[in-house]
Amino acid sequence: MADGPAEPETPTEAQTDQVPREASTLVTRAASLGLAGVVVCLAAFSILGAYRIQTQIARAQHEESLHASYDRALIAIRAEDAAGLEYLLDPSSAHRAGMTEATNVLIDAMNAIEVHGADADAQLSKEVLGVHDQYIAAATRMIAAVTIGDPAEARHIELVEAAPAFDGMRSRIEAAAEARASAALAAFAELQATARWILIESPVVFAVGFGLLFGLWRILEQSHRAARETYREIAQLSKLRSEFVSIVSHEFRTPLTGIQGFSEMMRDENLTIPEMREYAGDINKYARRLARLITDMLDLDRMESGRMTLNAEPVDLNRIVAETAAQFRLNAADHPIELDLDTRLRELVGDSDRLTQVVTNLLSNAIKYSPTGGAVELRTERAEKTVVLTVTDHGMGIAAEHLEKIFDRYSRLETTETRAIQGTGLGLPIVRQIVQMCSGRVWATSETGRGSVFHVELPLMEAASQGPSAAA
Repeated sequence: MADGPAEPETPTEAQTDQVPREASTLVTRAASLGLAGVVVCLAAFSILGAYRIQTQIARAQHEESLHASYDRALIAIRAEDAAGLEYLLDPSSAHRAGMTEATNVLIDAMNAIEVHGADADAQLSKEVLGVHDQYIAAATRMIAAVTIGDPAEARHIELVEAAPAFDGMRSRIEAAAEARASAALAAFAELQATARWILIESPVVFAVGFGLLFGLWRILEQSHRAARETYREIAQLSKLRSEFVSIVSHEFRTPLTGIQGFSEMMRDENLTIPEMREYAGDINKYARRLARLITDMLDLDRMESGRMTLNAEPVDLNRIVAETAAQFRLNAADHPIELDLDTRLRELVGDSDRLTQVVTNLLSNAIKYSPTGGAVELRTERAEKTVVLTVTDHGMGIAAEHLEKIFDRYSRLETTETRAIQGTGLGLPIVRQIVQMCSGRVWATSETGRGSVFHVELPLMEAASQGPSAAA
């Protein structure tokens, strides 16, 4: 009987020790997803605001363009009438050319209205051009009557045919021009109201977002304090999370400041349509930058939790390296990219898109941490059952004690040289996760001040065919 109650003692203590760890894991994951959710909401607000402004700019520009076409048509029809009178008084070739030019301008303006306007504008254009043909015919007969010396017939044609046709065209065009002017003013007023709304709502939305970020960070801190036996591990996680919040806040501040600044300019300054379109494009660019950060965060979370699988297909690693290098050469003039590709290399089994992400992240990292320039070398080399990809730069290098830490999530080496370099520390952890999912390994060698070499070892096709292609 004495031994009976003592047997469950050990599992009970183990379960007690496991509770803080499990709770910390759940809270950490929930906080990470919460951070991503807050950022998604902020990015969605920015993208929707930019899209709405761009749509309203396009509408206002369209209405203003139609109004200008109607104005040109009015000027042309008046010029045509004046040129006809001048030709009656002085039937010279110059006045005849003036009539022809005014007629062509009117036809061009009405054609532009038909092409760019709505169905009602197109119908109006066709009807006006039909009346214009009648007006031209009447004017031609009136000029002929004057030429042969029959002023009574000319007067009759003017009063019965030419003048009614001219007045009908002019009244219809004037009415349509006034309607388009009103529509253009309404479109500009709506655009101004939207810009004012974004200016008022943006600080509130972003303040709430940062408040949520701060609240999630506090939840993480409280969960770390609650752990007893795993305090050292949780303390390290707390440090990483704190650094992540700082990094993400810095990365978000630049685009968010740009979004707020451009929206204020759109509200306060008297901008032209092209200028407003340019500022709306800048807002959209900053919003897309936030979206890319969100994608990296979510991808890494899916990889680490085992919820991402890779496509198992034949992959030409040499082609991926060459294509990625070609893309970077367009914007890396200070960093010549040199290739040394093993022509004996056979195909791998892997996911082409994810391996492209590996090469892209390593090449981007090499260029980013070589701020003074210098060549970057990419090399593939086939071994017996593996292939090794190496990316070599001649930048600032990495201290030996940090070579393993750089592959940790949200890890960034904070030095006076790296502090000005933008980044969230997600690139290399994503590389490690993808390589491990491909049954490979990645490591780095470096010497401070002389550059770094990143090595990626992947199995060849026959070696990979026996291994998994997805994270367990």
